[in-house]
Amino acid sequence: MKTRVMLAVLAFAALSGCQTSQAFLDANQQGAIQTADARARFDLNCQDVQTSVLSSKIINPAPMYGGIWRAEYTIGVRGCGRQAVYETICLDSHNCNAIADTGNIQQTY
Repeated sequence: MKTRVMLAVLAFAALSGCQTSQAFLDANQQGAIQTADARARFDLNCQDVQTSVLSSKIINPAPMYGGIWRAEYTIGVRGCGRQAVYETICLDSHNCNAIADTGNIQQTY
């Protein structure tokens, strides 16, 4: 009986963590999109870009980095016949940084 109760508590805690993680991703996604969009407009030299979130995940807090949760998004951007992929990391919705993942701008055909 004790084992069942413990398993139920652990399952509840895991599910609660997933909901919290998803809420954190949802809360920061718009900031990540805006950051990647601004970076791409500059990199592609194009004001008419379309962004797509390709993936997202939580980067677990590491004690050596102060235990701060970070949201990471892989965002694809296309515009003016070119495309790029950005890894965008957010501490919160107002503190994001987009880093070019492709290393160069690719032509779209």
